[in-house]
Formats: sequence, structure tokens, C-alpha cells
Amino acid sequence: MWWNVLFAVVFGVTVGIAGFLVIKRQGGNFWRKRAAEADVNTLISTTAMVIILILANLLANKYSWRIDLTETKLYTLSPQTQQVLKSLSEPIRVYVFDWPPNGYDRQLLKNYARHSKYFSFDFIDPQVNLSLAQKFQVDRKGNVYIQWRDKRQLVQTVSPQSRLEENKLTNAIVKIRRETTPVVYIIQGHGEPSLDPATQPSFSQAVKTLNDNGYIVKPLNLGQSPLIPPDASVLIVSSGDRNILPGEEKIIQKYLEKGGNILIMVNASSEVPLAKTLSQWGVKLHDSIVVDPSGTGETLGLGPSVTIITNYGQHPITRDFNNGLTILPWARPIITENKPAIEKTPLLITHHQSWGETNLEGEQVLFDPTKDKKGPLEIAVALVRKNSNTRTQVQQKNTSTPTNTPVKPETKNKGDLPPPPINPPKPDNIPLVTTQPSKDTTKMVVVGNANFATDGWFLQQLNQDFLLNAISWLANEDEQLLSIRPIEAVNRRLRPTPLQVQILWWLALVILPLMALIIAFVTWWQRSRLS
Repeated sequence: MWWNVLFAVVFGVTVGIAGFLVIKRQGGNFWRKRAAEADVNTLISTTAMVIILILANLLANKYSWRIDLTETKLYTLSPQTQQVLKSLSEPIRVYVFDWPPNGYDRQLLKNYARHSKYFSFDFIDPQVNLSLAQKFQVDRKGNVYIQWRDKRQLVQTVSPQSRLEENKLTNAIVKIRRETTPVVYIIQGHGEPSLDPATQPSFSQAVKTLNDNGYIVKPLNLGQSPLIPPDASVLIVSSGDRNILPGEEKIIQKYLEKGGNILIMVNASSEVPLAKTLSQWGVKLHDSIVVDPSGTGETLGLGPSVTIITNYGQHPITRDFNNGLTILPWARPIITENKPAIEKTPLLITHHQSWGETNLEGEQVLFDPTKDKKGPLEIAVALVRKNSNTRTQVQQKNTSTPTNTPVKPETKNKGDLPPPPINPPKPDNIPLVTTQPSKDTTKMVVVGNANFATDGWFLQQLNQDFLLNAISWLANEDEQLLSIRPIEAVNRRLRPTPLQVQILWWLALVILPLMALIIAFVTWWQRSRLS
């Protein structure tokens, strides 16, 4: 920056001295010449133009303004990345062990640094700076590491064929700043979509994306292990071929009473899992399928049974969706009622022309005001319940007077607990336990569709953003980070066949130049005849 200013000053002084010397050499005759005034004006204009260009360059460097004309906004950071960078309050540095620096990687990192003063980066030659490479345990050229405080983490390995990706870098920033790793359990064992990509329908794409975002995802079969692990950050329940057993629902209810958070996804024409629990929360799944005759789905080549959502509730999960599209095939409406200590917010709202069709056997789909539910309809809701403020307390002291009366054990156990011991502990050593929730609130998200999270649908439009934002909100992640995630770069490279290469070669090097020569010759010949 200062070199530009110095150059402008030196250039201006040089031009001024040169002009002064020319005028002095000409003496008094200089101003009598006709061209003198024009020469001076030209000199002043040129000098002013150079100074203006230098100042414009300085302002452009300090206050840069760029426009991204690519279809997928390839050179614009996603809203989530911008939110993550705004949330930085401590220095974070990226080390790219690749030399010479790649232009695309450098530009991407400059975009990051432009949004936060706490973000910095450096390109390192691992063969020159051996000590730093050993410190980060670099095992190959192209390793990209991120450092925050005393924590280091590998982001990815870049190469000429694989450049630095925004989604991986942003996920690394989020993960390295977490104190604990969220664990998501997905209920299995009732014919729900599997977690294995080889078995369809499957949640495998959603599981992979969650893993990439720093979540640990595990299946949970309550029939084999009748306990929800204490490390569960979020529990996911989706409709399957069979319904959840009453005993399993009781286990989930206890989990919710202790402050556990849950995501429930229910397809149309399927049994509603946890219907009793949902009723306690004031939620009911309407027995119908959403029909949208507005024509929005037809523009995408989809039928009226595929719901296209463009209307969203005011909630951190859908805050940045604006008029984006969320696609839910064969969804069902949700009906809610007010319950004490429960706050509910609609998330996905259908078009006002839609309705809930109850006659699924008919050949024609027509709205029946006596049976069908008129839109707009709620397809997803978020709920927060305030739990009891008391906590579990254990007292070892008992003021009752011990007695010498022998205790006779029960011969028949009327409950699920084991019989009491023959020699019970003394009363002073018996703990007094009062049960109560371990968290102040319990969160629940209910979606009248599970297909949107399965392979094939999950990566469509904002489907993955909706699911990931819902899970992040349930896991009590920073709400400022809930936004639209980076879009993977679309490969636009032209890969012609050998025949197409030959055609292009003949067109560019032979046919088109020959045609130009023929046209030029004909034009010359006609003009020569006329002359």
C-alpha cells in the first residue's frame, strides 16, 4: 500500500520537474507557441489520470467489492460459513502444507479472512520448514491443518485434482471449537430406514453428512438394549413397518422427562410412533396426505403428492431459508393444541391451495370440505417444554431411630424390582432419592414426513439443511450457526470424445480459417473487377 503512495508522489514530482525544465529551456517563447496550452493540458490530464488510478487501486484494496456471477455462487461463502466466521472471538489459523500456493485455495482462504479478523492462513513448504511440518505430523504434501488454541486438526489433503473445499473447512472450524462431540442415536428394529446404503430405504447420506459435521451417529435397538445411553444428545425416531412397543415408549418418555431431546419423523399412511407421548405434548398427526395443486411441484417434474415448501416459520432452524425449496414426498399434516409449559413454533408450512386428502383409495383427487383438511398446513413443528426446577438429591443421613425388628423379605415380587435383601443396610446408610429432570428444558421436533431424509431426497434443495439445523438445535448447538450450508462445487469441465476433439480441431484450424480466406479472396476479386 505505501509503495503505491510513494510511487504516486515520485511520479508527480518527476513530471513536475520535467515540465519545469521544458518551460525554462523554451524561455518566454514557450507560452507564445500555439501548442503550448494543449501540451500543458495533456500533461496535467495524464498526471491527474495516473493519480486517480492509483487512488482507486488503494481504495479497491481497502474496500473490495466483488460480484459472483456463477450459477451456484461458487466464489461466495455460504450463509453458514459467514455465521461461523462472525462467531469467532479467538484467533484461528489454517496451515496449508503445499507449495507453490494454488490460486483457487488462496482465493478461498482470502474470502474467509475477509469475513473475520480472527481468521488467518499460511502456505508452508514442508520440505523447507521441516520443524513446523514435524510439529503438525505432516505425512504428505498437501495436508491442510487448522489450529485453535492448543488444538490441531487435519482438514483435508489437497492436490491438483482435489482443491480445498469450503464445507470441509467450515466443518473443521465448528468441530475444533466444540468441547464435546454430540452423539445422535437413531431407533432401529421396527422396519425403519436403515443406516446401511446397501439396504434401501436408508438414511446413509444423512448419516455421512452428520459425520462430516462432527456428529457421532449410532443405531439403537431398544428391544436388545432397553436403555437410552446417557451420552445421547439427540434421539431420532421415524415411522417404520411396525410400531414402537408400549414398553419402548415408556423408556423414551423417561428419557424426555430427564431433559432428552428428540426428532420424530412420520410418513403418511403409516402408524404413528409415540402417539401417546405426542398427545401429551399437544401434537397429533392427521390421517391424510398433503396434496398441493398449486403447480409448484410440476415445474420441477414432480406430482401434486410431493409437497414443495417455500413458507417457513420464524425459528432458528429455518431462519435463513427465505424462499428456498424444501421437498417432502407424501407428507402428512400436523395438528397442534396448546399445552401448559410447552412452547410450539411451526417450521414448514404448505401453500394455501393445498389440503390434506383423506380418501387415498379414490381414482381422482378432489377436495372434500367435509373430510379433508384445508391448507395452509403445518408439516413440521418445534416444541420446547419447561421441566421441573428441582434436581435429584441424595441424602445419606436418616434421623429415624433404628429398630431391632427383623425384616422379612417378600416372597412374591409384585413389581419389576428385585426382592429386598434379607439383611438390609442400617437406616443411617439408606440414601433418600427424589427423582427429577436433569435439564431445565426438553426439545422436540416433529415432521410429518421421513422420506425427505432418505437417500435420493436428502440432498435435494434445502432438505439436508433442514435436517441438520433441526438436529443442531436439538443438540443445543449455537443457534447463530444454524444456516444454509456450503454447496459442493459442480464439475463443469467439458470432456469431449476423441471424435469430437478431431471435429473441433478441423473446425478451428482448417475449416474456419479457410472460409475466412475464401471470403477475403472473393471480396478482393469483386473489388478488383469494379475498379
